[in-house]
Amino acid sequence: MTAKDKLKKLLDNKDFEKLSELTDSSSSIIRSLFSLLYSTDDLTHWRAAEALGMLAGRQVGSKSDSGRNIPRRLLWSLMEESGATAWPAPEALGAVVAYRPSLFTDYAPIVLSFIDDPILHRGVLWSARKIAEKRPDLIRNFVPKVIELLGSPDPTTRGHAAWALGAMGAKEAVERLKKLSVDSNKLYIYNNGELQEKTVGELAINSVKELQNRFG
Repeated sequence: MTAKDKLKKLLDNKDFEKLSELTDSSSSIIRSLFSLLYSTDDLTHWRAAEALGMLAGRQVGSKSDSGRNIPRRLLWSLMEESGATAWPAPEALGAVVAYRPSLFTDYAPIVLSFIDDPILHRGVLWSARKIAEKRPDLIRNFVPKVIELLGSPDPTTRGHAAWALGAMGAKEAVERLKKLSVDSNKLYIYNNGELQEKTVGELAINSVKELQNRFG
């Protein structure tokens, strides 16, 4: 079994602990994870992004400090002019921040700064959700931009925006979210290592509940 095959098997099994052990002895694992960000299999893509986030958080401060190289490389791809290069980077960079927000604080607003690019909406909004679950204060300034995307014609964008706002503590979005409660358009979100089919309305209702529980 090749190293890449072994890596794919670990991702299929969501065995991130074992993957981390392999990375300690083989830098090629990180290179392979970057290549898997471009996988045509959406679940493999998302798990590779999550794995890169975990590895960056675990390795930062090591002798090689390769953990810091992961977000730097992701940011470099986002700064490139080619959308084909950049499109999988926001979710991986968001996963980096979400895993250890205290170590990668400065990257949180950088991820959200790409919110105006439609190609990157899904990854940026997913990142907003995951970062906000840990440190909503880091991206609070982007709440108005996320609320705007509730009006997107794309259900994947609308749904991810609705999902993000609950964790972001956006109480000003409650009425807009309630209006989306009847939106039956479907999308997939990546959460807890799996792709979950949801409707925009379900995500909006869940965020309203989150906000009401938090603010009353």
